[in-house]
Amino acid sequence: DLLAFGHTHVPWSREVDGVRLVNTGSVGRPKDGDWRAGFIEVAHTQGGWQVEFVRVPYDLDTARAGILASTLPHAFADYLSTGGKPASAPA
Repeated sequence: DLLAFGHTHVPWSREVDGVRLVNTGSVGRPKDGDWRAGFIEVAHTQGGWQVEFVRVPYDLDTARAGILASTLPHAFADYLSTGGKPASAPA
């Protein structure tokens, strides 16, 4: 059995009591420091579930511009650039 889910925006995979649990990550609001869109590819083999986490770049500048032109908080644009991690403070 495999259960794929999201919501935390942090990709991970583990097996518990014979069930593969997979958090798919995030396509547009990651929280793991990688700004690229993320998804998973899964395959079942005789050895069990094979899970591959895939990252693909997208037009980050256009996404940021869309956020800045909208009523969303402008901090969301910076959030995308850092993959959800706070920008480092100036030295």
